[in-house]
Amino acid sequence: MSIDNVSRIKERLGVVDVVGSYIKLDKAGANLKGKCPFHNEKTASFFVSPDRGTYKCFGCGAGGDIFTFVEQFEGVDFPGALKILAEKAGVELVKEDPRLKDERERLFKVMEEATLFFEKGLSENKEVLGYLENRGLKKETIKNFRIGFVRDDWTSLYDFLKTKNFNDSEMEEVGLIKKREKGDGFYDRFRGRVIFPIFDNSGRTIAFSGRIYKDDEKSAKYLNSPETVLFHKSKILYGYNFAKNDIRKRDFSILVEGQMDIIMSHQAGFTNAVATSGTALTGDHLVLLKRLSNKIAMAFDGDKAGLNAANKGAKLALGEGMEVKLVEIPEGLDPADFILKDKDGWVSALKNSVHIIDFNLNVLRNKGLDKRSLGMEINKIVLPLVSGLNSKIEQDYFVSKISAKTGISESAIWEDLVGSPKDEIIAKEEIIITQKKVLKTKNKAIRELSGILYWQKGLEESVLDIEKTETQLKEILGGDVFEKIENLSDEIKNEIIFEAENLYTDERGLKNKVEELFINLEKEYLKEERNKVLKKINDGDESDDNMKLYNELSKKIEKI
Repeated sequence: MSIDNVSRIKERLGVVDVVGSYIKLDKAGANLKGKCPFHNEKTASFFVSPDRGTYKCFGCGAGGDIFTFVEQFEGVDFPGALKILAEKAGVELVKEDPRLKDERERLFKVMEEATLFFEKGLSENKEVLGYLENRGLKKETIKNFRIGFVRDDWTSLYDFLKTKNFNDSEMEEVGLIKKREKGDGFYDRFRGRVIFPIFDNSGRTIAFSGRIYKDDEKSAKYLNSPETVLFHKSKILYGYNFAKNDIRKRDFSILVEGQMDIIMSHQAGFTNAVATSGTALTGDHLVLLKRLSNKIAMAFDGDKAGLNAANKGAKLALGEGMEVKLVEIPEGLDPADFILKDKDGWVSALKNSVHIIDFNLNVLRNKGLDKRSLGMEINKIVLPLVSGLNSKIEQDYFVSKISAKTGISESAIWEDLVGSPKDEIIAKEEIIITQKKVLKTKNKAIRELSGILYWQKGLEESVLDIEKTETQLKEILGGDVFEKIENLSDEIKNEIIFEAENLYTDERGLKNKVEELFINLEKEYLKEERNKVLKKINDGDESDDNMKLYNELSKKIEKI
């Protein structure tokens, strides 16, 4: 869609008009506030800024403009939100260049014809149908997911599509055929495979995944379509078109790895299951899921590789503020096999899924490691997950649990936790200021002070002495970190200004609050220094210098 469509809609519709048509908003200083529609809350933490045309929830982190709001609230993609808002604004959408639209429609048509060809190939092959039925698939399921088959011929699909008047360029552009390395001509990408169509959110075929039928020990077990103008694997979840309504209804998604896992789960009645398509879990995948529910149950293969894959995806999801649980699959089985072998066991495993951090902690404790080895594994596997949590309360909960179950002191766990790369103040450009990454009281104080500074600097008359405040902050943080704050992106600056405006609607007490934040900040830095000294003492270095420094730091903290 044309960028002009967006501009014309925003000219006619303000963020208050749009958001206010969905939820009740009340005046809050220069902004408006209400109860967040994306998570349950008793106290309103959802704010709308008319000046910036944005919204922000300080409870769950949701935020954006009118388009992202409609996407999140209605559970639609951008074109869907564009259509809804155009109707609200009375704007007639400017259509794409007809030639480009026609070309794109041709690509969807060639994919549809290929799907029909594969479906016909399966219906005519009783051997392959019998194989799928032995794997547990019912005829209705095969039909719903439009599963197909193609013989091991070099050009059967190519020849068929030629009879439908599609040209070589169209077939190649959507990844159905490949050029011969020697000589002229093309050959089919998919040969001798069971074919699983991959659909977009509207149910249109945009790619294929083919599973080898007779293993020749040379070909890959699975072959996926390449990236095309229709298919971007980092943005597509297999089964999402079938699962989206049930994810919203059940308030959680089941994430699995393979096509058969998805299909068997849906056949068993769990139609809220989705899978990635030939790639690891990405931020775009999580955006799709988070629109519908903040909860994920990961059901990967019951082996070490499956757990590693789950942990990688979990780190990303936890960083987005999502709740991640792991479904325990018996070792040696994948979800599809598990469902076929023991459907009741699958249902029980889903009901008894546990938080990803608890699961990893239990796995490590059951290995029978000595305390030192267990501590090293905790540091390597569990703490990065704890570090990803965006709630200080949740972090504290899991640190206490790890300590109770392992005998490792909480102070030692916190020391390793705050020293992890996710919490290094200068490890990333915006880590100290991005709400998702705030892991300590110190970082919260830095965030609030930075937001107040940017907010007050933008006013004609500030209630603060800006130069004095900046100097004080620079002295505490150091030049390198202060420079990071000065060079934050506009997006982050707007976010923290928005937060400061809403936290301190009454500017009369702002000076006292800033003073309090500086005191907290100084105190946290002293605590960090003391913890480092304490660690040295606990490690056996009980020198007079360390003991003296520890006492001095303790006295400074008490005085503040």
